[in-house]
Amino acid sequence: MVNSAVLSDTELTALLKEGDLQAFTNIYNRYWPPLFLHVRRMLSDDDQAQDVLQDMFGWLWQHKSELHFSSSLAAYLYTATRNRVFNRIKHEKVKTNRLEDIRLFMQKGSYEADEALRYKQLAAIVKSEVEKMPEKMRQIFELSRNQYMSHKEIAEMLNISEHTVRTQVQRALKILRNKLGVSHAVLLTIIAMMD
Repeated sequence: MVNSAVLSDTELTALLKEGDLQAFTNIYNRYWPPLFLHVRRMLSDDDQAQDVLQDMFGWLWQHKSELHFSSSLAAYLYTATRNRVFNRIKHEKVKTNRLEDIRLFMQKGSYEADEALRYKQLAAIVKSEVEKMPEKMRQIFELSRNQYMSHKEIAEMLNISEHTVRTQVQRALKILRNKLGVSHAVLLTIIAMMD
């Protein structure tokens, strides 16, 4: 039995693709400490840094047989981790912006039961319209709005261009705005309330 702790990244990657748990463990042990420091510097939060890395390494193991990258293992792991950090930051920013939109909406007048009911009705229409969308458009829209995935991530996941993803999301939003007769900001607020 070869001691995989002394193997190169290339050798470890090849073993990982074959489902070698020891190779995965060695990659994890080799890269967790520097990646943790890198993520902690970006997020300034140990718990969030650990969450990001757990997510990234979990994804790595689940998709081990599909791994294809032209650069080094280290570069791949740093890029994958950095993308997750950016998604987390984007997700937090989106949540903050949506909450601010809702707060501003509520300040414009008294937030009475009939307004809450109207939002529920609009949310039901949004859900219904999303379900009626062509399958690819619905899938892209849900990954973008519900999973907070970037256009690039969706494109890579579905093996399509970023332009296609952007176009599908824009078309989906236009369909919903036209159906509901509301502004873009109000539509995003309704979608946020559906989370």
